[in-house]
Amino acid sequence: MKTKPTYISGDHKKSDFFNNESRLVLGCSGLGGVWRPIEEKTAVGILLHALENGVSVLDTAPSYNKSQEFVGKALKLWSGKKPFISTKVGRLKADKAEETIVDYSPETMRKSVYESLETIGVDSIDLLFLHEPHLVPIEKIDEIMDCLQSFKKEGIVKSLGIGGNPIDRFYTHMIKDNFDVVSGFLKLDACNLTGFKKDLPQIEKENMAYYAASALHMGLLGRRLEQYNVDRPNNEWISNADVDVALEVNKIAQKNNIPLSRLALRYVFSILEADRVVVGPTTMEQLIDVLNAWEEGKLSEDIFNEITNTISTLR
Repeated sequence: MKTKPTYISGDHKKSDFFNNESRLVLGCSGLGGVWRPIEEKTAVGILLHALENGVSVLDTAPSYNKSQEFVGKALKLWSGKKPFISTKVGRLKADKAEETIVDYSPETMRKSVYESLETIGVDSIDLLFLHEPHLVPIEKIDEIMDCLQSFKKEGIVKSLGIGGNPIDRFYTHMIKDNFDVVSGFLKLDACNLTGFKKDLPQIEKENMAYYAASALHMGLLGRRLEQYNVDRPNNEWISNADVDVALEVNKIAQKNNIPLSRLALRYVFSILEADRVVVGPTTMEQLIDVLNAWEEGKLSEDIFNEITNTISTLR
């Protein structure tokens, strides 16, 4: 069983699991205004710039405020090839990230999926994630799965995924017969490799794909490092161990004269087990930095191993 990430030896841009399509995913939560207000013109402009510069995979959700709406408006202005689009079901629309409203009833999920199709302006969804697996009522999982599979039978959804970190009661349902993809959050990056404890072994066993979400660990591996060091959140998202590792990884970044955020992005780009990497820029400047990191590509294997060993030693 693998306990550490594997250095990607081939092209970092292409995903074997996704038929050699792009590994880079533009996460659109921030572009919907779920973290802080964003103007429509700004969000649509960032989306179009991403598409114009080779981004071909988008991830959105009803709960990301106006994200689906802005994606749909950008696509109406986009004349190139339609991107691969994932969205989610189960968690309903909200204005802010901390507002969690869920409804996993077949009637509400069906209504949500059809609203997503209309809002985004597509005939089918490439990948539909069951959002927030830790909140899914397991006693109703058969009913939920029947509903999700019905979307595939109707041709309005092409594949199914789990959108979030599973908890113990969900693992028996995390199988290939049910899902094709798991989108993990904050468990495969340059300060945290806990995805290898349970999620990734199960995913490998079931021949599923892994979306590694939040490569910058909510800003810890970037501009918020000093802030989080002084005022440590020590919660389910950013633990003291995460901060301790990030500080050591920053020393590696400084030694190699690479900005921490750039190093962190390229580290995840270098991980073979990350079938796709979800990045979430909310400004044009952040998007350009992501695109530059993407072009620079994977780290040298020596730097990659140094970061991996640092994480393994401290956690």
